[in-house]
Amino acid sequence: MSPSSSSSSITSSSSSTIKSSSSLPYLCLREIFEFALQSKSGLLFSCILVCKFWNELAIPILWRDPFYNLHNHKKITHLLDVYLFNFTLKELKNSNLPTKLIEDYNNKKSSKYNYAEFLRRLNLTQIRTATSFWIKNKKYKDIYKDIINPKDCQIFQSFCNHFIKHSKNIKYIEFEPEYNSLFDFNLFELPGAEISLTNLSKFSCYGEPYNINLYESASKISTKIQDLKIILFYGCPINPSTLINISNFIRSQHQIKEFFIDNRIGCDCCTHDLSLALDLTIIFKSLNTQISTLSRINFISIDFHNKFPFDQLSKCENLLELNIKGCWNFGDINLIDLNYNYNNSSFKNLSDLQIIKSSIPEILIKILLIQSGKSLKNLKFEQTYLEEIFTEILIYCIENNPNLVNVLIYIDSKEIQYLPKFLRSSTKLNKLEIWDKSMRRKEMELLEIINLDDELFSDIGESLPIKLKDLTINMKWNFSIKSFENFIKNCKAPLDILSFEFCECFDNDYFDILIKNLKRSLKKLNIRYCKAKLNSEIRKKNEYLIQQIDS
Repeated sequence: MSPSSSSSSITSSSSSTIKSSSSLPYLCLREIFEFALQSKSGLLFSCILVCKFWNELAIPILWRDPFYNLHNHKKITHLLDVYLFNFTLKELKNSNLPTKLIEDYNNKKSSKYNYAEFLRRLNLTQIRTATSFWIKNKKYKDIYKDIINPKDCQIFQSFCNHFIKHSKNIKYIEFEPEYNSLFDFNLFELPGAEISLTNLSKFSCYGEPYNINLYESASKISTKIQDLKIILFYGCPINPSTLINISNFIRSQHQIKEFFIDNRIGCDCCTHDLSLALDLTIIFKSLNTQISTLSRINFISIDFHNKFPFDQLSKCENLLELNIKGCWNFGDINLIDLNYNYNNSSFKNLSDLQIIKSSIPEILIKILLIQSGKSLKNLKFEQTYLEEIFTEILIYCIENNPNLVNVLIYIDSKEIQYLPKFLRSSTKLNKLEIWDKSMRRKEMELLEIINLDDELFSDIGESLPIKLKDLTINMKWNFSIKSFENFIKNCKAPLDILSFEFCECFDNDYFDILIKNLKRSLKKLNIRYCKAKLNSEIRKKNEYLIQQIDS
């Protein structure tokens, strides 16, 4: 074959490949590009080079959230440069940039796309950080050295103005309010906000806006929020009208589905002045306007001031997930009668329930378990020696929640006797993690050793559900080698993970019994604080049965 014919063949083949790739259905290509976007290797960048058709479809996906996970200073500078090349002369001048920079960007030919119109996620904190990097990078280049004054440069606000003006359909806004008034402004009052922010569906605010009119302005423009996240740290708000404005903002919405509120006063490991906690009752009352759509609710570090919003929650018939973490002062719920005093459909669709380190009344726990019934799939119930003790979690799950799939619970030693019955009633259980409720972080040596009856331990092994993949016991169980052998022999569950991390009785003899009686291989065995001493030779010899051993 001659070189010319070979070249012609290659060209023809390449042309055929491009033609076939262009003929792929639009929805199919979108799935490909969405997958490529998640690739850390920059696969989507390669896709835009395939052909014009792919380029036009992939560019909007690539540029909808370009600031996400961007930490390289050079890449950040290049990204902002690309945007600046699309700035009008007026926008460049309003940015208070040096004349030399304005001339450089204005003389550069505009790109094919106006990339700002593809923006869908606006994280103001990331943009603020990016502009700081950009200023530093330009400042220390010889050509622009000492001509940029960060205090005078309004580049951050200019970018926000540009994005709000040119992007027609921003879906997500996330920001940490600035406490310096020079860098704070009302995003919802920028030119074009009534168009670009009208379809906003996700709103996250980490703190109190310096501009007290922000929520009021947002209420007039963005009324389609589906996911609302509000974090009020360290005793803010400073302004008394903030809580009223947030409440009115919630009332202005048509279909909030996810609601997250956090009033954390400090880190979890230290003591704090709990008097700084806010009374958020006015915000909880506004949830009455969203009862037909709310499906996920998160309460984090909330002092309910004895007014837990049970009435509002019980009316949310579509509530799927409820997360209560680090909350206190729920108040009495003694006016609630399980049979007569509230809507029987309350919590009937609840599939995910998390109660973590909260001083929650027993009656409320019982109501949630009873009402969620067969709908409850995932349960995380973490209580320690610091919280009120509820010792009937297993009993109530046995009686009401047969469809549990993933369970993490803290129990008392007296509750272990109910495990076999719980396991037999939970036939769909996939993951079970059990902790000692007297557990103190990093102080497992203070826990009491629990001597398990041989018959009980054997029965636990026999009652393990046939779908169970992960069994983690974080209690100091002490069991005989004979009962352990019966436990393994009786086990019909296809376990991938088995953990007796704090069961000190587990030594090399127990390990030998495990190896001898395993019916299928384990992906992981955790015996980290046990007596077993397993050298590399033993591990390698048995890696066909146990892929990973923590000891």
